[in-house]
Amino acid sequence: MKRVISLIFIGIFSACLIMVNFFNHFFAEQSLKRDAEQLLFQFHDALNEANLALHELPDPEHAQCNEATQTRLAQSSFDNPAIRNLTIIHGQDQYCSSSAIEIAIEDYKEHAIDSEYDLASIQHLNKSADFLMVRHHGDSKYIMSINPFMVNYLAEFACSNCLDYTFTIHGEPELIFSSAFQNTNQVIQYQVDKTEGNLKLSLVLHASQDFVNYYKELSWFAAVLFATIVASVLSIISYKLLTRRQSMQHMIHDALKYNEFTPYYQPIVDSRSGKLIGVEMLARWIKKDGSVIPPYQFIPYAEESGLIIDITEQILIKTAADINRFGWNKGLIFTSINIVPEHLSDDRLFHFMQGLIEKESLAAHCFSLEITERRQIEDLENAKHRLYPFYKMGMNLKLDDAGTGYGGFSYVQELGISTLKIDKMFVDTINQDDIKSQVLDAIINFANTSCLSTIAEGVESMEQVQYLASKGVFNIQGYVYAKPMAAQEMQFWQPKATHLER
Repeated sequence: MKRVISLIFIGIFSACLIMVNFFNHFFAEQSLKRDAEQLLFQFHDALNEANLALHELPDPEHAQCNEATQTRLAQSSFDNPAIRNLTIIHGQDQYCSSSAIEIAIEDYKEHAIDSEYDLASIQHLNKSADFLMVRHHGDSKYIMSINPFMVNYLAEFACSNCLDYTFTIHGEPELIFSSAFQNTNQVIQYQVDKTEGNLKLSLVLHASQDFVNYYKELSWFAAVLFATIVASVLSIISYKLLTRRQSMQHMIHDALKYNEFTPYYQPIVDSRSGKLIGVEMLARWIKKDGSVIPPYQFIPYAEESGLIIDITEQILIKTAADINRFGWNKGLIFTSINIVPEHLSDDRLFHFMQGLIEKESLAAHCFSLEITERRQIEDLENAKHRLYPFYKMGMNLKLDDAGTGYGGFSYVQELGISTLKIDKMFVDTINQDDIKSQVLDAIINFANTSCLSTIAEGVESMEQVQYLASKGVFNIQGYVYAKPMAAQEMQFWQPKATHLER
């Protein structure tokens, strides 16, 4: 088992490592998204700073280009990191500036923010650009060159010149502002759209392969961590499932060794007379310490593993002895034995029961077989062949859980079913507003039309008994008459069967 778990871990771990490229692109894209959103926040802050700085300045047409004015312009630029330069324009002439840098204002378009403020962009021949905020007053204006996107600071820890952007202010006219450096090997991009006041903005941030490569180390770490966690969790689950299976197998083998499987009997009563007509034998696992393991915990595994055959044989030996003890050996009261498709794969069950009947001097029709509709019989022809010796010996076959599973009608036609057992789920719909109540009536009608006997399972009230009787169903199994009982309890209960409520 250790080898199996190791292979499971290695397989899952390797499969998860294949996802390293996914993690690589995921981290790069998430980082790009975060950077793009951060740039828009920078733009918002830059506009606010520029607007506030321009608003605090006096009207430009009355400004004198003296030392005090230049100092004030320079101080505004110094106090606000987003402001590169601040210039006063009279007409078409640059009148005064916070620095010696001149702004080429001959050819640019202004995008109006309101009646006093505009935004503008100037693209120079060297591909550098100025993004401007303009405050008008008469024939004069302030032109502020601002740096709204400090993109180089975003990825300086990862790579150099690996990010560039294109920023668009939509409207008339449309302003497009891009970074001076444009990558030629852009591999991923992220676009974010935003409305800032009455401005509709779009920012597209591009990243080069160098930017993506930076995240490979992080991606490998994440992939290894993810692979380790997933592989470990699934390996632990697999280990628990495998050990549980092996543990259950070992426990069942021990239970067979110590004869711990025992039959319980639930009476089947004719509601017209109140008399016992038969029982269904139910498997119970009672450990040496007296604790009980519920059937749902071991029956599915026993069926899957094939151990159900051994369990059935152990219980049948006890059942045959109980039939003699109860005085049912002449076959006036039947005992139904549950079988599954595995029992019909060969003649082992037939030969075992044949020997048991001879040994205990029982009439063959003391026993009746029940096969559930919940499990599919793959080879009906083979099953029919395996059932024929039972019929020839005098047993009959009941269809358990009728209407709940695979091919009930085909089972009736192919397997020689004599009795339909109506499942509790349909009995529970009696006098209830439930669509399944129509199915109950359909099953009963089908049984009557096909000349089949019926037994209703899981009946819990006399109201249900009376409804079923009105439909011609008189054979009742359920807590309304009795619960499943061990042999000793069944022996004490049996005399009461002649006095049951009718």
